[in-house]
Amino acid sequence: MNAPKHTYAEMYPELGTGPVSTESAVSKEFFEQEREKIFRHQWFSLLKRDSDIPNPGDYFVREIEIVGVSVLVIRGDDNQIRAFHNSCTHRGNRLVHDDRGCTVGMQCDFHGWTYDRQGELAYVTDEEQFYDLDKSELGMPKIHLDIWRGFLFVNFDEMPDQSLETAMGDFNQDLSPFAFDDLECIGRYRYQVDANWKTTMNAFQEGYHVAFVHKRSAPDAFTGDDNPYCHIPKIKLQDNGNQSLAVPAAPEHKLSPTEELAFKFGSTFTQGIGNTEICPGTWQGEAENWGFDLNIIFPFSRINVGAGWCYVDAFWPIAQDKTIYELAYYFPKPVKPSQMISQEFSKIVLRDLSREDLATNEVTHSALMARSIDKLQLSDQEIAVRHLYKTVTARVAG
Repeated sequence: MNAPKHTYAEMYPELGTGPVSTESAVSKEFFEQEREKIFRHQWFSLLKRDSDIPNPGDYFVREIEIVGVSVLVIRGDDNQIRAFHNSCTHRGNRLVHDDRGCTVGMQCDFHGWTYDRQGELAYVTDEEQFYDLDKSELGMPKIHLDIWRGFLFVNFDEMPDQSLETAMGDFNQDLSPFAFDDLECIGRYRYQVDANWKTTMNAFQEGYHVAFVHKRSAPDAFTGDDNPYCHIPKIKLQDNGNQSLAVPAAPEHKLSPTEELAFKFGSTFTQGIGNTEICPGTWQGEAENWGFDLNIIFPFSRINVGAGWCYVDAFWPIAQDKTIYELAYYFPKPVKPSQMISQEFSKIVLRDLSREDLATNEVTHSALMARSIDKLQLSDQEIAVRHLYKTVTARVAG
Protein backbone atom coordinates (compact mmCIF):
# COMPACT_ATOMS: atom_id res chain seq x y z
CA MET A 1 0.00 0.00 0.00
CA ASN A 2 2.67 2.53 -0.98
CA ALA A 3 1.27 5.95 -1.79
CA PRO A 4 2.17 7.25 -5.25
CA LYS A 5 5.47 9.09 -5.28
CA HIS A 6 5.22 12.81 -4.53
CA THR A 7 1.48 12.62 -3.94
CA TYR A 8 1.45 15.41 -1.36
CA ALA A 9 3.78 17.76 -3.21
CA GLU A 10 1.28 17.63 -6.06
CA MET A 11 -1.60 18.35 -3.65
CA TYR A 12 0.20 21.29 -2.02
CA PRO A 13 2.56 22.73 -4.65
CA GLU A 14 2.78 26.07 -2.80
CA LEU A 15 4.93 24.38 -0.14
CA GLY A 16 7.70 23.59 -2.62
CA THR A 17 10.08 20.66 -2.53
CA GLY A 18 13.47 22.21 -1.72
CA PRO A 19 15.48 21.94 1.49
CA VAL A 20 14.12 23.79 4.55
CA SER A 21 16.40 26.05 6.59
CA THR A 22 17.10 25.07 10.20
CA GLU A 23 17.65 28.70 11.26
CA SER A 24 14.21 29.06 12.86
CA ALA A 25 15.02 26.14 15.18
CA VAL A 26 18.39 27.47 16.38
CA SER A 27 17.99 31.25 16.43
CA LYS A 28 17.15 32.82 19.80
CA GLU A 29 16.07 35.98 17.98
CA PHE A 30 13.60 33.99 15.88
CA PHE A 31 12.22 32.33 19.01
CA GLU A 32 11.52 35.74 20.55
CA GLN A 33 9.65 36.71 17.38
CA GLU A 34 7.60 33.50 17.66
CA ARG A 35 6.77 34.46 21.25
CA GLU A 36 5.58 37.93 20.28
CA LYS A 37 3.89 37.23 16.95
CA ILE A 38 2.46 33.74 17.49
CA PHE A 39 2.42 32.46 21.07
CA ARG A 40 1.03 35.58 22.75
CA HIS A 41 -1.97 35.59 20.42
CA GLN A 42 -2.96 31.95 20.02
CA TRP A 43 -5.60 29.81 21.69
CA PHE A 44 -3.80 27.48 24.11
CA SER A 45 -5.15 23.99 24.66
CA LEU A 46 -5.02 23.30 28.39
CA LEU A 47 -5.11 19.52 27.75
CA LYS A 48 -8.16 19.30 30.01
CA ARG A 49 -11.87 18.77 29.46
CA ASP A 50 -14.78 20.41 31.24
CA SER A 51 -15.55 16.97 32.70
CA ASP A 52 -12.18 17.04 34.50
CA ILE A 53 -13.61 19.68 36.89
CA PRO A 54 -17.24 18.50 37.21
CA ASN A 55 -18.29 20.15 40.50
CA PRO A 56 -18.48 23.74 41.79
CA GLY A 57 -15.14 24.61 43.33
CA ASP A 58 -13.17 22.08 41.28
CA TYR A 59 -10.09 23.76 39.82
CA PHE A 60 -6.71 23.23 38.25
CA VAL A 61 -3.67 25.45 37.71
CA ARG A 62 -1.79 25.52 34.41
CA GLU A 63 1.57 27.25 34.06
CA ILE A 64 2.02 28.76 30.58
CA GLU A 65 5.75 29.42 30.74
CA ILE A 66 6.09 30.86 27.25
CA VAL A 67 4.03 33.91 28.24
CA GLY A 68 4.86 33.81 31.95
CA VAL A 69 1.29 33.28 33.14
CA SER A 70 -0.10 31.04 35.87
CA VAL A 71 -3.70 30.19 34.90
CA LEU A 72 -6.35 29.19 37.42
CA VAL A 73 -9.39 27.45 35.88
CA ILE A 74 -12.32 26.92 38.26
CA ARG A 75 -15.97 25.90 38.07
CA GLY A 76 -18.12 28.46 39.86
CA ASP A 77 -21.22 28.09 41.98
CA ASP A 78 -23.25 28.91 38.85
CA ASN A 79 -21.62 25.89 37.12
CA GLN A 80 -19.70 28.14 34.72
CA ILE A 81 -16.01 27.46 34.07
CA ARG A 82 -13.78 30.54 34.17
CA ALA A 83 -10.07 31.23 33.78
CA PHE A 84 -8.11 33.81 35.77
CA HIS A 85 -4.57 34.98 36.30
CA ASN A 86 -3.53 33.16 39.46
CA SER A 87 -2.75 36.48 41.13
CA CYS A 88 -4.12 38.56 43.98
CA THR A 89 -5.23 42.04 42.89
CA HIS A 90 -3.71 43.56 46.03
CA ARG A 91 0.01 43.08 45.44
CA GLY A 92 0.12 40.33 42.80
CA ASN A 93 0.89 37.37 45.05
CA ARG A 94 0.18 33.83 43.84
CA LEU A 95 -3.21 32.70 45.17
CA VAL A 96 -3.36 28.95 44.55
CA HIS A 97 -0.31 26.73 44.93
CA ASP A 98 -1.75 23.25 44.36
CA ASP A 99 -2.01 21.86 40.83
CA ARG A 100 -5.66 20.88 41.29
CA GLY A 101 -8.33 20.40 43.91
CA CYS A 102 -11.69 21.67 45.14
CA THR A 103 -12.10 24.86 47.15
CA VAL A 104 -14.74 27.10 48.73
CA GLY A 105 -12.71 30.12 47.63
CA MET A 106 -9.20 31.48 47.25
CA GLN A 107 -7.37 33.29 50.04
CA CYS A 108 -4.06 35.07 49.49
CA ASP A 109 -1.46 33.86 51.98
CA PHE A 110 0.29 37.26 51.91
CA HIS A 111 -2.41 39.55 53.38
CA GLY A 112 -5.52 37.39 53.48
CA TRP A 113 -7.58 38.89 50.66
CA THR A 114 -10.26 36.34 49.80
CA TYR A 115 -12.03 35.57 46.50
CA ASP A 116 -15.12 33.51 45.83
CA ARG A 117 -15.47 30.71 43.28
CA GLN A 118 -16.52 33.20 40.58
CA GLY A 119 -13.25 35.08 41.06
CA GLU A 120 -14.91 38.06 42.77
CA LEU A 121 -13.15 39.77 45.66
CA ALA A 122 -15.25 38.77 48.68
CA TYR A 123 -13.26 39.99 51.68
CA VAL A 124 -10.43 42.42 52.40
CA THR A 125 -8.66 42.27 55.74
CA ASP A 126 -8.40 45.60 57.58
CA GLU A 127 -10.44 47.15 54.79
CA GLU A 128 -10.99 50.45 56.61
CA GLN A 129 -7.33 51.35 56.15
CA PHE A 130 -7.72 51.56 52.34
CA TYR A 131 -8.89 54.59 50.34
CA ASP A 132 -12.20 54.30 48.47
CA LEU A 133 -11.65 50.60 47.80
CA ASP A 134 -14.22 49.16 45.35
CA LYS A 135 -14.15 45.38 45.78
CA SER A 136 -16.47 44.92 42.78
CA GLU A 137 -13.67 46.21 40.53
CA LEU A 138 -10.93 44.09 42.09
CA GLY A 139 -11.88 40.55 41.20
CA MET A 140 -9.20 38.16 39.94
CA PRO A 141 -7.91 39.24 36.50
CA LYS A 142 -9.86 37.36 33.85
CA ILE A 143 -8.46 35.35 30.94
CA HIS A 144 -10.47 34.49 27.85
CA LEU A 145 -11.64 30.87 28.09
CA ASP A 146 -13.62 28.95 25.52
CA ILE A 147 -14.66 25.32 25.21
CA TRP A 148 -14.45 23.24 22.03
CA ARG A 149 -16.19 19.85 22.15
CA GLY A 150 -15.48 19.74 25.88
CA PHE A 151 -11.80 20.75 25.60
CA LEU A 152 -10.69 23.89 27.45
CA PHE A 153 -8.71 26.63 25.69
CA VAL A 154 -7.47 30.05 26.81
CA ASN A 155 -6.27 33.14 24.97
CA PHE A 156 -4.26 35.96 26.59
CA ASP A 157 -5.08 38.75 24.15
CA GLU A 158 -7.17 41.56 25.59
CA MET A 159 -9.46 40.87 22.65
CA PRO A 160 -8.56 37.71 20.65
CA ASP A 161 -8.15 38.44 16.95
CA GLN A 162 -10.06 35.25 16.13
CA SER A 163 -12.54 33.03 17.90
CA LEU A 164 -11.64 29.51 19.01
CA GLU A 165 -14.05 28.17 16.41
CA THR A 166 -12.18 30.05 13.69
CA ALA A 167 -8.83 28.79 14.99
CA MET A 168 -10.08 25.19 14.85
CA GLY A 169 -10.81 25.59 11.12
CA ASP A 170 -11.89 22.41 9.36
CA PHE A 171 -11.79 20.44 12.61
CA ASN A 172 -15.19 21.97 13.41
CA GLN A 173 -16.66 19.75 10.70
CA ASP A 174 -14.12 16.92 10.44
CA LEU A 175 -14.10 16.01 14.14
CA SER A 176 -17.70 16.93 14.84
CA PRO A 177 -19.06 13.34 14.84
CA PHE A 178 -16.41 11.95 17.20
CA ALA A 179 -17.78 10.80 20.59
CA PHE A 180 -15.58 12.91 22.88
CA ASP A 181 -18.26 13.21 25.57
CA ASP A 182 -18.02 9.52 26.45
CA LEU A 183 -14.33 9.73 27.41
CA GLU A 184 -12.44 10.37 30.65
CA CYS A 185 -8.76 10.90 31.39
CA ILE A 186 -6.93 7.70 32.36
CA GLY A 187 -3.32 8.87 32.19
CA ARG A 188 -1.10 11.93 31.91
CA TYR A 189 2.62 12.25 31.13
CA ARG A 190 4.98 15.23 31.10
CA TYR A 191 8.57 15.37 29.86
CA GLN A 192 11.20 18.11 29.55
CA VAL A 193 13.20 18.02 26.32
CA ASP A 194 16.31 20.09 25.65
CA ALA A 195 15.37 20.92 22.08
CA ASN A 196 13.44 23.51 20.11
CA TRP A 197 9.68 22.99 20.08
CA LYS A 198 9.58 22.50 16.29
CA THR A 199 12.38 19.94 16.37
CA THR A 200 10.52 18.11 19.15
CA MET A 201 7.20 18.24 17.32
CA ASN A 202 8.70 17.10 14.00
CA ALA A 203 9.24 13.60 15.43
CA PHE A 204 5.44 13.28 15.70
CA GLN A 205 4.52 14.61 12.24
CA GLU A 206 5.39 11.73 9.93
CA GLY A 207 5.49 7.94 9.74
CA TYR A 208 8.91 7.67 8.10
CA HIS A 209 10.60 7.11 11.48
CA VAL A 210 8.27 4.35 12.72
CA ALA A 211 10.17 1.33 11.35
CA PHE A 212 13.34 2.53 13.07
CA VAL A 213 12.45 4.47 16.22
CA HIS A 214 9.66 2.07 17.23
CA LYS A 215 11.25 -1.19 16.13
CA ARG A 216 11.22 -2.53 19.70
CA SER A 217 7.93 -1.28 21.12
CA ALA A 218 5.80 -1.68 17.98
CA PRO A 219 7.87 -3.65 15.45
CA ASP A 220 5.00 -4.51 13.11
CA ALA A 221 1.93 -2.68 14.39
CA PHE A 222 2.19 0.15 11.85
CA THR A 223 4.58 -1.21 9.22
CA GLY A 224 4.69 -4.37 7.13
CA ASP A 225 5.71 -5.84 3.80
CA ASP A 226 3.11 -3.77 1.93
CA ASN A 227 4.05 -0.51 3.71
CA PRO A 228 7.56 -0.86 5.20
CA TYR A 229 8.05 2.90 5.83
CA CYS A 230 4.62 3.67 7.26
CA HIS A 231 3.48 5.85 4.38
CA ILE A 232 0.66 8.11 5.52
CA PRO A 233 -2.42 7.36 3.36
CA LYS A 234 -4.26 10.64 4.01
CA ILE A 235 -3.03 14.13 4.86
CA LYS A 236 -5.01 17.36 5.06
CA LEU A 237 -3.15 20.65 5.52
CA GLN A 238 -5.20 23.74 6.36
CA ASP A 239 -4.31 27.30 5.41
CA ASN A 240 -4.29 28.32 9.09
CA GLY A 241 -1.55 25.78 9.91
CA ASN A 242 -3.75 22.98 11.24
CA GLN A 243 -2.97 19.46 10.02
CA SER A 244 -4.61 16.04 9.93
CA LEU A 245 -2.73 12.79 9.21
CA ALA A 246 -4.14 9.26 9.06
CA VAL A 247 -1.68 6.74 10.49
CA PRO A 248 -1.96 3.28 8.93
CA ALA A 249 -2.09 -0.04 10.76
CA ALA A 250 -0.37 -3.17 9.46
CA PRO A 251 -2.81 -5.89 8.31
CA GLU A 252 -0.28 -8.64 9.08
CA HIS A 253 0.43 -7.40 12.61
CA LYS A 254 0.85 -10.42 14.91
CA LEU A 255 -0.62 -9.87 18.33
CA SER A 256 1.51 -10.54 21.37
CA PRO A 257 -0.17 -12.46 24.21
CA THR A 258 -0.55 -9.19 26.13
CA GLU A 259 -2.14 -7.49 23.13
CA GLU A 260 -4.56 -10.36 22.63
CA LEU A 261 -5.69 -10.06 26.23
CA ALA A 262 -6.02 -6.28 25.96
CA PHE A 263 -7.91 -6.44 22.65
CA LYS A 264 -10.32 -8.94 24.15
CA PHE A 265 -11.40 -6.44 26.80
CA GLY A 266 -11.75 -3.24 24.77
CA SER A 267 -10.37 -0.78 22.25
CA THR A 268 -6.62 -0.27 22.42
CA PHE A 269 -4.00 2.02 20.92
CA THR A 270 -2.41 -0.56 18.60
CA GLN A 271 -5.64 -2.29 17.67
CA GLY A 272 -5.58 -0.79 14.19
CA ILE A 273 -7.54 -2.71 11.57
CA GLY A 274 -8.53 -5.24 14.21
CA ASN A 275 -11.06 -2.67 15.33
CA THR A 276 -14.60 -3.43 14.20
CA GLU A 277 -16.17 -0.37 15.83
CA ILE A 278 -17.37 2.39 13.50
CA CYS A 279 -15.55 5.61 14.42
CA PRO A 280 -17.23 8.72 12.95
CA GLY A 281 -15.06 11.82 12.86
CA THR A 282 -11.94 9.94 11.74
CA TRP A 283 -10.25 8.95 8.47
CA GLN A 284 -11.45 5.38 9.05
CA GLY A 285 -13.67 5.14 5.99
CA GLU A 286 -11.22 6.86 3.61
CA ALA A 287 -7.73 5.70 4.61
CA GLU A 288 -6.62 2.22 3.64
CA ASN A 289 -5.72 0.08 6.68
CA TRP A 290 -6.65 2.94 9.01
CA GLY A 291 -5.05 2.91 12.47
CA PHE A 292 -5.69 6.33 14.05
CA ASP A 293 -5.52 10.07 13.27
CA LEU A 294 -3.14 12.85 14.27
CA ASN A 295 -4.88 16.25 14.38
CA ILE A 296 -2.53 19.18 14.92
CA ILE A 297 -3.90 22.55 16.04
CA PHE A 298 -1.41 25.23 14.99
CA PRO A 299 1.09 25.80 16.31
CA PHE A 300 1.85 23.02 18.83
CA SER A 301 -1.14 21.15 20.30
CA ARG A 302 -3.07 18.13 19.08
CA ILE A 303 -6.31 16.18 19.50
CA ASN A 304 -5.55 12.68 18.20
CA VAL A 305 -8.37 10.17 17.76
CA GLY A 306 -8.68 6.42 17.31
CA ALA A 307 -11.01 3.51 17.86
CA GLY A 308 -13.00 4.73 20.84
CA TRP A 309 -10.20 6.78 22.43
CA CYS A 310 -8.33 10.03 22.01
CA TYR A 311 -5.18 11.57 23.36
CA VAL A 312 -4.36 15.26 23.54
CA ASP A 313 -0.85 16.61 23.76
CA ALA A 314 1.19 19.77 23.40
CA PHE A 315 4.79 20.73 22.71
CA TRP A 316 5.04 23.69 25.08
CA PRO A 317 7.87 26.08 24.08
CA ILE A 318 9.85 27.17 27.12
CA ALA A 319 12.95 28.59 25.47
CA GLN A 320 14.64 28.36 22.09
CA ASP A 321 16.30 25.12 23.26
CA LYS A 322 13.77 23.79 25.77
CA THR A 323 10.32 22.20 25.34
CA ILE A 324 7.82 20.55 27.66
CA TYR A 325 5.95 17.67 26.06
CA GLU A 326 2.70 16.86 27.85
CA LEU A 327 0.17 14.16 26.98
CA ALA A 328 -3.25 13.19 28.37
CA TYR A 329 -5.02 9.99 27.34
CA TYR A 330 -8.85 9.67 27.26
CA PHE A 331 -10.85 6.43 27.14
CA PRO A 332 -14.48 5.46 27.82
CA LYS A 333 -15.28 5.21 31.52
CA PRO A 334 -14.74 1.52 32.34
CA VAL A 335 -17.77 -0.38 33.53
CA LYS A 336 -15.86 -3.54 34.50
CA PRO A 337 -12.31 -4.28 35.69
CA SER A 338 -11.33 -6.04 32.45
CA GLN A 339 -11.67 -2.76 30.54
CA MET A 340 -9.18 -1.18 32.91
CA ILE A 341 -6.65 -3.85 31.93
CA SER A 342 -7.11 -2.95 28.26
CA GLN A 343 -6.77 0.76 28.95
CA GLU A 344 -3.70 0.32 31.12
CA PHE A 345 -2.06 -1.57 28.27
CA SER A 346 -2.74 1.29 25.87
CA LYS A 347 -1.47 3.86 28.37
CA ILE A 348 1.85 2.02 28.71
CA VAL A 349 2.22 1.52 24.94
CA LEU A 350 1.64 5.21 24.29
CA ARG A 351 4.09 6.12 27.06
CA ASP A 352 6.78 3.96 25.45
CA LEU A 353 6.09 5.23 21.93
CA SER A 354 6.23 8.87 23.02
CA ARG A 355 9.49 8.31 24.91
CA GLU A 356 11.00 6.73 21.82
CA ASP A 357 9.89 9.68 19.69
CA LEU A 358 11.40 12.13 22.16
CA ALA A 359 14.68 10.19 22.36
CA THR A 360 15.93 11.61 19.06
CA ASN A 361 15.18 15.25 19.80
CA GLU A 362 18.02 16.40 22.01
CA VAL A 363 20.81 14.98 19.85
CA THR A 364 19.08 16.35 16.75
CA HIS A 365 18.89 19.81 18.32
CA SER A 366 22.56 19.60 19.35
CA ALA A 367 23.54 18.84 15.77
CA LEU A 368 21.50 21.78 14.48
CA MET A 369 23.05 24.10 17.07
CA ALA A 370 26.53 22.93 16.04
CA ARG A 371 25.59 23.81 12.44
CA SER A 372 26.38 20.23 11.43
CA ILE A 373 23.60 20.80 8.93
CA ASP A 374 21.79 24.01 8.07
CA LYS A 375 19.00 22.54 5.94
CA LEU A 376 16.45 19.77 6.30
CA GLN A 377 16.08 17.39 3.36
CA LEU A 378 12.38 16.47 3.48
CA SER A 379 10.56 13.74 1.59
CA ASP A 380 7.02 13.83 0.29
CA GLN A 381 5.99 11.89 3.40
CA GLU A 382 7.39 14.68 5.60
CA ILE A 383 5.22 17.39 4.09
CA ALA A 384 3.60 18.15 7.47
CA VAL A 385 7.07 19.11 8.77
CA ARG A 386 7.55 21.37 5.74
CA HIS A 387 4.10 22.88 6.27
CA LEU A 388 4.85 23.72 9.92
CA TYR A 389 8.11 25.53 9.11
CA LYS A 390 6.53 27.44 6.24
CA THR A 391 3.52 28.52 8.34
CA VAL A 392 5.65 29.60 11.30
CA THR A 393 8.06 31.54 9.08
CA ALA A 394 5.15 33.28 7.33
CA ARG A 395 3.52 34.25 10.64
CA VAL A 396 6.75 35.69 11.99
CA ALA A 397 7.41 37.58 8.76
CA GLY A 398 3.86 38.94 8.76
